[in-house]
Amino acid sequence: MTNKTLLIVDDELNVLSSLKRELRHDYVICSATSGKKGLCLLKEHDVGVVISDQMMPEMDGVTFLELVKIQKPDVVRILLTGYASMKNAVDAINHSNVFEYLTKPWKNMALKESLNRAFEHYNLITENRRLEKQVHDQNAQLKLINKNLDELVKQRTFQLDQAVKEGIVMLAIAAEAKDDDTGNHVNRIKDMTCEICSGFGMNEKESEEIGCFSIMHDVGKIHVPDDILKKPGRLTDDEWIIMKYHTIAGEKILGTQPFYQTAREIARWHHERWDGTGYPDGLKGEEIPLPARIVTVADIFDALIHKRPYKPAWPKEKAVEEMKKQSGKIFDPTILKVFLKITGD
Repeated sequence: MTNKTLLIVDDELNVLSSLKRELRHDYVICSATSGKKGLCLLKEHDVGVVISDQMMPEMDGVTFLELVKIQKPDVVRILLTGYASMKNAVDAINHSNVFEYLTKPWKNMALKESLNRAFEHYNLITENRRLEKQVHDQNAQLKLINKNLDELVKQRTFQLDQAVKEGIVMLAIAAEAKDDDTGNHVNRIKDMTCEICSGFGMNEKESEEIGCFSIMHDVGKIHVPDDILKKPGRLTDDEWIIMKYHTIAGEKILGTQPFYQTAREIARWHHERWDGTGYPDGLKGEEIPLPARIVTVADIFDALIHKRPYKPAWPKEKAVEEMKKQSGKIFDPTILKVFLKITGD
């Protein structure tokens, strides 16, 4: 569940009132006039972000945020001060690891943008922890199964494998449903990816693994707001930054377990380009992992021949001709040749 609880700490009542009035429609707000009271509220509420004044009696903002970090390390911390100085900024960064350092008087738009980033960061951390726990629980279950007889181990391992695959499919469809209500895109990507892998000379197990994980390529879109994901027109520069972040978010969602290594490679790098003009890392040529290069071909072909909020569906012939033009630019030429052989072009 997305956290929207904001704790504001400032000893000036007029500042608190102004901030609450400005932010009341966007967040669940808790407020305190001192660091001590703020720490009490932090214990009582599920706070995602804290914004604190620097100059306060008894306890300054840096000290308060340092204690917040100790009490709840994941809470995102923002320092808001009317006494900006390099020393304050350095102290805030070094001692309390603040997420943002803002000055008074603040600009409402800049403040809201900072808070949006802060809550997105907190909720991403929370989601990662939930997924890590889920993987941990699955591993614990697997250890218990391994204590049983060989036949039971085989049976339970098979069931677990099916459950993991089903979970992967459900998570992929949940992410895809944000801009494809049918969920068919991920299934088409899987089928095309498997075909390309087979045509590339991979064995059945390798093809199935890459095909299975290909459906996770856009799982990071869970964190992209619908108004950006479904926008019919051109994205602004700021919206494009948020959209591109889905590759990094997808990698993080998939955790650190070796089992998901291929899925992480696909999620992070399926928007890289053969000529190095892609994102998020600008990888070039064979620097891009092979599974990601394969999914790039399948994903773009499917996107071209199906309707999207920002474009109509292209005829297959037009899509293929455009992809041929991008050989050596967007696409690995060798993989594109395999794809064209599969499509009969």
